[in-house]
Amino acid sequence: MHPQLHVFGLTLQSYSTMAAIAALTGAAMVWFPLKRCGFTAKQTVLMLLSMCAAFLVGARLWNVAVNFSSYGPLRPWYTPRMVGLSLYGGILGAFLVLTAFVRKLQRPLLSVLDAFTVPSAVAFCLSRTGCFLNGCCAGRHTKLPWGMVFPTGLDGFQTPFMTLRSQPVHPTQLYELILALIGIPVCLSVARRFRLPAGGRFLCYEIWFCTMRLLVLPLRSLPYPPVVKTLIYPVLYLGLMAGGGLMLGRLISDRSPEFFLNRDGTKGPGEF
Repeated sequence: MHPQLHVFGLTLQSYSTMAAIAALTGAAMVWFPLKRCGFTAKQTVLMLLSMCAAFLVGARLWNVAVNFSSYGPLRPWYTPRMVGLSLYGGILGAFLVLTAFVRKLQRPLLSVLDAFTVPSAVAFCLSRTGCFLNGCCAGRHTKLPWGMVFPTGLDGFQTPFMTLRSQPVHPTQLYELILALIGIPVCLSVARRFRLPAGGRFLCYEIWFCTMRLLVLPLRSLPYPPVVKTLIYPVLYLGLMAGGGLMLGRLISDRSPEFFLNRDGTKGPGEF
C-alpha cells in the first residue's frame, strides 16, 4: 500500500490527503443543490465548515465510547491526529449541525437531505480510498484469492489485523467503497422510477448504506469489545434500516392519489 504520497516533491499522508479531497469534493458537489434549496453562499460556507468540525468531534467521541481501551496517557482522546475516528459518530455530529441550520434558516429538511445524498456518498468513497492506501480499517484474515497484505502499525492504534503481520486479510475498505458506489445509481434509479417525494432519495441510500455496513461488519477487524461488534453495531444498523423503511413508506403513503397518475390519466410507475 501507499501510506504516504509523494507529489511534486512533497510527502503527504494518504489518509489525511484523501479525507481532505473527500471533504472538498463533497462541498463542491453540494454547492448548487443547496443554492436551489435557498441557501446563500455565506450560509453554505458556514454550514459546511460547521458540519466538518462537528463530524470530526462526533467521530472522535464515538470512537472513545466504543474503543476506550485504545486511549491513555500516551494517546489522549483529544489528539488532533486523523486517527481513531468512527463514521457514525461523525455522521451524527454533522446531522445535528445540519438540522440546526435548516431549522434556523427555515429551509426544507427533506430536500436538503436529498441534496447531500450523492455528494456524501462520493466523499465516503474517496475517504475509503484513503483508508485503503493507508492500510487502516482492513478486515479479518482470509484465504480468498483477493486477500491483501497491508502495512502494520501505521497509525498508532493497535487493531487485531495488525497482529497478522504478513497474512492476507479482507480488503474491507474496497468492499465498502464498491458497494457504496454501486448504491448511487441504484438508489437514484429507484427514486426516479417510483417518483419518490423529497427525502426519498436520501432514505433509499440510507437503507442501502446501512445494509452494506451490516453485511461487511463480520469481515472487519475491529478492536472494539465483543458487545459492540456483535450487538450494538448490528442493532444500530438494523434500527436505522427499519426506521428508514418506515419513514419512506410514510412519505409514499402521504401523497395524494393524483400524484401517481401520468399526464394521460393512467396509473404511473409509482403506483403500488
